[in-house]
Amino acid sequence: MVEEYNKCGDKMQFTVFAPSHITGFFEIVEHPDPMFKGSRGAGVTLDQGVLTSVDVTDGTGEVHIFTNDQEHYPNDSVSHQTFNLLQGKFSDELNWNEKNINIKHEIQVPIEAGFGASAGISLGTALGISRLFKLPLTFNQAAAVAHQTEVELKTGLGDVIGAVNGGMPLRLSPGAPGIGKIDSILIGKADMGLNDEEGLYVITKSLGIIETSSVIGDPQMVKKINTIGGHLLQDLLKNPQIPNFMKLSQVFAQKTGLMDPEVMEIVEVLDDETLGASMAMLGKTAFAISKTPDSSVEDVNVARIDSCGCRFV
Repeated sequence: MVEEYNKCGDKMQFTVFAPSHITGFFEIVEHPDPMFKGSRGAGVTLDQGVLTSVDVTDGTGEVHIFTNDQEHYPNDSVSHQTFNLLQGKFSDELNWNEKNINIKHEIQVPIEAGFGASAGISLGTALGISRLFKLPLTFNQAAAVAHQTEVELKTGLGDVIGAVNGGMPLRLSPGAPGIGKIDSILIGKADMGLNDEEGLYVITKSLGIIETSSVIGDPQMVKKINTIGGHLLQDLLKNPQIPNFMKLSQVFAQKTGLMDPEVMEIVEVLDDETLGASMAMLGKTAFAISKTPDSSVEDVNVARIDSCGCRFV
């Protein structure tokens, strides 16, 4: 991280890495309070995601948001909404109008393709701004603002808490970080035939986007998702192993009808080569967990499983 200081020695820039989070299956849990609304389910985090840097200078209250070096203007974006929530919560404590704020996102994964990029953007904004302005928030309290943003914009329900946790998170109860209950699949290298220097790979192939809001905002689809996904977490907890997770994820993708034939064709190839393959929720993306980075599918993306979760770097 590039560290910048003013003449008093206060740091003026912070950088946050949020791992991308792929959901294998999920169940939507409604609640009138966005902090308690969310999902139950299981997923995997990648060592690729969203890198966000925030810095501040003296100014007149301008907020500039950049995505992969391009300035982003819409005021209803994930970054703007996250910033606006923080600004509203702490309007009395801070004079935001005396500063110009730059929020810069480097997105390392496809957007709207099932990688939880919007959660990474929101987490980077919430954590970076909170630390930059020394807001009276804990890590989870700041991350909870990102969850609130996701729920209100219908861009996600469980990616924030999954990205905060890292590894292969099991979302046992819904809600924001600090509220939702979470566990993880133990990744036993010896059981997988790996030595201490090796780790597992996540192989992905993206074919297009699915707008999360188009799915979680459809009452009939929500009913189908909950009917099929409601028991899968308990099935996984009885046998919390990676091949079982991948098998249950594929069952979910097929029975909900979310996986189309084009993605299924790639999933079938990856399934034969790896510990299992399925479709990322929600995106037109095939994903697999593998002992090796090799695949016969062309133009795949290869990442490692992230083990640390969202963090300052």
